[in-house]
Amino acid sequence: MRMASYKGTRPISKGFPSFRTSLAAVCFITSLFFIGCGGIVLSNNGSGSTSPVTPIAATPVFSPAGGTFSSVQTVTITDATVGASVYYTTNGTPPTTSSSLYRGPITVSSSETLQAIASASGYSTSTIASATFSINQSSSFNLTGLTSPATVTESIFVNASVAGAAAKVEYYIDNVLVDTESAAPFWMGGGSASAPNGYSTDSLTSGSHTLTAAATLSSGEILDSDPVTLEVVPSINGTFSSSLAPYLNQLSAQQQPLSAVLANTSTAGANLSSEEVNVRQAILAMYMNWGIDPSLDYQDDESAILAALIPARWQQPTSSTPAAPFSMDFSTDAPYYHAIPAQWPRVALPAGYLSSLQLNTNQQGDGIGFGESVATASSPNLIVTSEWYNDPTTLVTFPYRIQTTWTQQIPSNAAGDKHVIFIDPLSDTFISSYMTSLNGSTGGPDGLYISTPNSFNSLGTSGGSVASRMAELPVMIQPGEATNPTQAIQHAISGPVTRTWAARVFPATARDAGILTSTNPCKGSGKTNTGLVPYGGVIQLDPSLDLSKLTLTLPARRILEAMQTYGYYVVDLGCGADIDIYTAIPESELDPYGGLYGNSNGSGIQGEVQNVLANNTLYVVAPLTKKQ
Repeated sequence: MRMASYKGTRPISKGFPSFRTSLAAVCFITSLFFIGCGGIVLSNNGSGSTSPVTPIAATPVFSPAGGTFSSVQTVTITDATVGASVYYTTNGTPPTTSSSLYRGPITVSSSETLQAIASASGYSTSTIASATFSINQSSSFNLTGLTSPATVTESIFVNASVAGAAAKVEYYIDNVLVDTESAAPFWMGGGSASAPNGYSTDSLTSGSHTLTAAATLSSGEILDSDPVTLEVVPSINGTFSSSLAPYLNQLSAQQQPLSAVLANTSTAGANLSSEEVNVRQAILAMYMNWGIDPSLDYQDDESAILAALIPARWQQPTSSTPAAPFSMDFSTDAPYYHAIPAQWPRVALPAGYLSSLQLNTNQQGDGIGFGESVATASSPNLIVTSEWYNDPTTLVTFPYRIQTTWTQQIPSNAAGDKHVIFIDPLSDTFISSYMTSLNGSTGGPDGLYISTPNSFNSLGTSGGSVASRMAELPVMIQPGEATNPTQAIQHAISGPVTRTWAARVFPATARDAGILTSTNPCKGSGKTNTGLVPYGGVIQLDPSLDLSKLTLTLPARRILEAMQTYGYYVVDLGCGADIDIYTAIPESELDPYGGLYGNSNGSGIQGEVQNVLANNTLYVVAPLTKKQ
């Protein structure tokens, strides 16, 4: 988690929030009521004096609002009162604050009446909202594993949930019978209940198709499923080497409803607008249709299960001795080097969701960027010490070849995260350090967290000191990359965002500790878990935006090109701007183009990039992997 604030002599333009205090109150007086003045409600008690009247919380709203349906419904509850908690019942009884606390969408699979109330500090409990749902599935059954419309490639993982004994299920694409299954749970393409084969999309052309199914019951009755629209896109499997193992389908993405995945990654009391809840659901549907469960192992902040899913085979790097720029020294199968296809699954973020930017530099500027210390053959082995806030159970020490002048690479902002990456080209390894300082006894680095040595011969999915544990090097802007006049940045970029989400997707295997329950550590109030992009999620700048038509300096254009072509990976929680971009460069490299905040050479690169991100569409896109 990045907790830094800028301590230099210049203000950070648009980087961290500025705070202004103003108060405008209008008071209205009638013979019966005195209302207003800072939200306080007072009543006249008949004696000329007034006494407070507690306002009533807004009545919750159901979506959908009830009715008769032929399939299972996912119901969301929203409330207009800021900070309100919603309590609900499903059996028609009036809810109280002892009833079930609403954490996320509710799955309604049979006829029932939902009732809800809202409760908030400083407010009386709301009136009861009620919605009755009649679910009639007598003439249909459910296809599980896909949410329509579903963008797919390589394989479809879908099965049939049939009420009653079924003898067989027939699958049709565009009204043509393509598969018949006779064993529950009737996986399309066959396979056992716990190991489906998946149905190959190789025979399908790119574009829209309609998937339906018919279940023949043992009684002879035939039930028809609701249709699922398939948007088939070209596979990118061929852009990876034959050595790379595919990223396997996660069965839990088909075995549980979207509402359960949303509930498992949501926090009670976290304030999200109705639009944001809908966007979360759309993003989850995209991942789940892709065979990825963003809630997998949701109770563990550092997931051994997710780490075990990382492909175990890949193409070795072209060189066994890494050299600058170190961003390009990993396996060519690393996801960060693969361009986002034009037809790739994507969901638009709300307008203005990321409207402020902090561009991190390691010296001058904000002084929060990453330092890099590169050892040579003559560098000594120094003792590395990692210990989390004097907790002896986390103490790790080991020797590592480190340049003797390494302290010069500690980022200049003393209040920052002081990330330093130590690189040993001779052993083809690196370590990453968070809150780095000099150990006066050993001459080596101390850190609150320092990764053990990781090889460049990898996919760059581990070895970082950021919350996601992803390696930072392959997604970090290196010296010379943003100012290269002849070559664009050849990889994705990354950084922290201020609104994080407890969901995780490849290549992330971890997240900030306690995010499901914690108070926002940056603000000291509110919940941390309010974001729309998972750890490991990829944000893409609108690929249809023609950057050549914008007036941009070379570094701004290079950064935006990278975000359009390869995307931006969310790797951590940050405090300050909505989004940070990690670099390993000093601000002096940017000075000829206006520096970070503006000088005689220009208006400032940070402001240029921020303006484009704040005023154009940003998308969350599916992971760039070899797909099963």
